[in-house]
Amino acid sequence: MNKQQQFIEKLSPELKKAITEIGETIRPALDAIHANPPTTKNYYGDYLRILSYKPERAKVLALAMLYEGCNPAGIEAAVNLV
Repeated sequence: MNKQQQFIEKLSPELKKAITEIGETIRPALDAIHANPPTTKNYYGDYLRILSYKPERAKVLALAMLYEGCNPAGIEAAVNLV
């Protein structure tokens, strides 16, 4: 389990459930991203496509993406651009 997953494990059961469900929902999109070489450093441009779909939910999506094993530096860079 990585640091991000450990962080999520410490959240309330309700929030943890929501994040894991979101992660499972977006896993196919993330698998498609990770099946190719990154188009930007740490995949941040690829992650930005997902995070910018619903900017008001970017932080929750970012947590779900971290839980699914996305690159933390790429997530941070993408969230900063949303």
